[in-house]
Amino acid sequence: MRGVRTMFGVSLLMLFAFVYVDAQGNTNPVLNKLAADFMIAFNARDATKVASFYAEDAVLMPPNATLIKGRAAIEAFFKSEFSIGVTGLKLTPIESVISGSIAFEAGTSVVTIGRRTAPTLTGAGTTTDNGKYLTTFKRVGNEWKIAYDIFNSDQPKPK
Repeated sequence: MRGVRTMFGVSLLMLFAFVYVDAQGNTNPVLNKLAADFMIAFNARDATKVASFYAEDAVLMPPNATLIKGRAAIEAFFKSEFSIGVTGLKLTPIESVISGSIAFEAGTSVVTIGRRTAPTLTGAGTTTDNGKYLTTFKRVGNEWKIAYDIFNSDQPKPK
């Protein structure tokens, strides 16, 4: 009887370990690469390169703002964000899946915000904002492009 209980306990632990690993690491390597490349462009504060990840008809849904439609408008949004002090981004994909010509990625983010002083673009008063995101992709030719992108902060809405 003791052997059965031990075997059951080991099986249960293996099941929990599998569920934990699956919930924490079920990501697609193609989408992981896109997230990494997006962060590089964002952290270089290259709004044109960041916008290039979006489809021409993409929709960006930033917090506390209206929808932003189209790659040109999305580029203008990021130029504005970079000019007012958004300086860094870290994305941590939690789950991502490709199915046919569509895909999604969900994850957490850390954004660095603060004043920059020229010419080094570093400065006092920087802060970080933790949040989450959900991005849908569509295949455009041979590339994956962002179709819809929504993100928000874990912080309470500003008053």
